[in-house]
Amino acid sequence: MSKCRKESKFDDCLYFTISRLFRIANKYAEDAFSDLEICPTHGYLMILLDEQRDGLSVSEIADKLAIAPSTVTRFVDKLTEKGLVEREKEGKKSYTKITKKGIAEMDSIFQAWQKINDKFIRKITNLPYLKGISKDMGQLADYLEEGEKFEIDFTI
Repeated sequence: MSKCRKESKFDDCLYFTISRLFRIANKYAEDAFSDLEICPTHGYLMILLDEQRDGLSVSEIADKLAIAPSTVTRFVDKLTEKGLVEREKEGKKSYTKITKKGIAEMDSIFQAWQKINDKFIRKITNLPYLKGISKDMGQLADYLEEGEKFEIDFTI
């Protein structure tokens, strides 16, 4: 615990701890993306579309990013305005694809994500710990999302 922070009833509250961690991580991300004209979450969407050059439907994007389809639509609208992605219709289906301009921006987006990682690494120099905690938090999110009860063995 920080020398500045006294123990609090909030210390045992998972919701408070996750929210606090999110605010810290989000600040790192906003700082890293400050030179780009997109927000960090738009960066995630761009990376996803760069990996899936054939395009993805709104529901596929929503599933992969764990956000509501209406949020995906808003993100796609903003990125379309900037010329970074485009919508293509195939019959009744619509797909979002990254544009050539979007592909050209990917180096900057990856550099911004690296800035975020670098900030974490400067603060927490134990890389195996960082990788482990990230994996554990991802598993926790998966379990909570699925609504299943689970046990984790922390035996070392």
